[in-house]
Amino acid sequence: MIGLNNKKVTKPDRRLPGRVALAVTLAATSAAQADDQNWLTKDWEISGYARQYLSWNLENPTLIGPGPNGLDGVQEGDYRGDLSMVRTVGKLNIFRDFGAVRFKTTGRVSREASTSYLDDVQDVADAWARTGGAPESSVDLIDDSYNDEELREFWLQGDLTDSLNLKIGRQQVVWGETDFFQLMDVIHGYDFRWRSFLEPENEELRKPLNMVNLTQRFDDAGGSLQLIYIPGRLNDEEDRGNSYDVEGGRWANQPNRGVPFATAPFGANVRYNYHHPDADMDDDSYGLRWNGLAGDWGYSLAWFHGPNPNPVANPNPATNNTAPELFLGAYEGTYEGGPAEAGEFIYPYIDVFGVSANNYFPSLDVVFSTELAYIPEAPYNAGIQSNSQGRGCGFFPGFCGIEEKNLFRSMFRIDKQVDLTGVLGTSRPSFLSVQVFNNWIADFDKSEQLVNTAGFSGDTKEFSSIVTAILAANYANDQINPSLAVGSDLTYGGGFVIPSVEFVYGDHIRVRLEADIFFDREEQDRPLQDFNDTNLFGYFAGNDQFVARLTYQF
Repeated sequence: MIGLNNKKVTKPDRRLPGRVALAVTLAATSAAQADDQNWLTKDWEISGYARQYLSWNLENPTLIGPGPNGLDGVQEGDYRGDLSMVRTVGKLNIFRDFGAVRFKTTGRVSREASTSYLDDVQDVADAWARTGGAPESSVDLIDDSYNDEELREFWLQGDLTDSLNLKIGRQQVVWGETDFFQLMDVIHGYDFRWRSFLEPENEELRKPLNMVNLTQRFDDAGGSLQLIYIPGRLNDEEDRGNSYDVEGGRWANQPNRGVPFATAPFGANVRYNYHHPDADMDDDSYGLRWNGLAGDWGYSLAWFHGPNPNPVANPNPATNNTAPELFLGAYEGTYEGGPAEAGEFIYPYIDVFGVSANNYFPSLDVVFSTELAYIPEAPYNAGIQSNSQGRGCGFFPGFCGIEEKNLFRSMFRIDKQVDLTGVLGTSRPSFLSVQVFNNWIADFDKSEQLVNTAGFSGDTKEFSSIVTAILAANYANDQINPSLAVGSDLTYGGGFVIPSVEFVYGDHIRVRLEADIFFDREEQDRPLQDFNDTNLFGYFAGNDQFVARLTYQF
């Protein structure tokens, strides 16, 4: 046909409506077929963040190399104000709800840039390795401790019946009412090497595990029963238990920055042994938790069998010939490939029995929460004195053996909305939380000389308590959010003050500024010598920090 532009008039094609209808029908059919064929590639939810950390020293950390004059004849430097961390993190979440089954995978990549301060810490670590380290014991802090690529989540979840739910794969499971100091939150370990316990989102520090997570609802009883099964051989051994900075990095306990435990002098090397007969990470872990309601109270009853969250030092009898009878009950193990020297770090398997409860009291406008845990045969290191002081039974305090004690732990917390709008000018009521943590060793015996941390001679008390409080406020319609966290060790002395503020810019940008300030009653001045009564907050001496964190979330 010739169109109108060619000056020829034609009759309308009466078949056109039918052809259009046919085309629409074919297009709809094709789209439906494509929709069926591409069901795997649609409706995915993608989220994540790009994050930049910067931190500066607010005081001068101790850095002392081997020898009487420090590293290569240089005395301690002045690192106050120096940049201590330049860390870049990217995280990607991919989620899809298929209807009957839900799927999620999360990956995270972390990279650190060197700083002049971190270079000096590395130089000190290398010097210790040259002086007395075991073969192949040198540590590259950035590559070995800070940089990582990790699959954080990879799971499928679905209902097997109307009341039975299964979640299987790599995931995190949090039990209890608190995870500041672990009571029932013992399923996973935490990686405290790059920033200790200070990260506000604790899921960033928690180590995920491959597991089977089965939950059966009992609607008539108003509760649910959860079963956790963790196959040991399907998880990396380093993913179990808490990881502390024993490599001598920026969060090593005072005064051990730059002193890797694996390169300690005079053959006193201490490494991890993940395959001790009583602490074999190939062994499975499992637990049960009942979660229910009793009137206005929410409560849970739980039991978990798995590795002790914190490692303990297992001395080796081969190099402790002077060990007294106290040592006879110690675990006896060796490294893979050879005997231990001063000892080894192990995670003995324990049982944790716990109860939690919470309730809202409208007359006081407070939420009360509590958590109680009983750990029979909890492992403690023993021996306050050390051979380096000319007496004792081990190279370091605590290296006289392991004693098993019956430990009761408790937490009591009150959460309350506090109206400070008239006092501080906030845009809405503020949030206040006060927590008290207690430990009681039921079969305590002072003559056993229990220590809180191997390598330090702070002796353990029968009763000990820590109190913490957090006040969070909001300004400018939640665009400016300051908070203040404080804590005090009522038994061993010391505490912390952490002021912070987070700025919110739209849906994507978050800026957090924070100062981490620690106080202590006693700190150790020199590595591997002159041991004194150093306890929890003495370990953090010299670690006052100012931290800036920029996050772009999507």
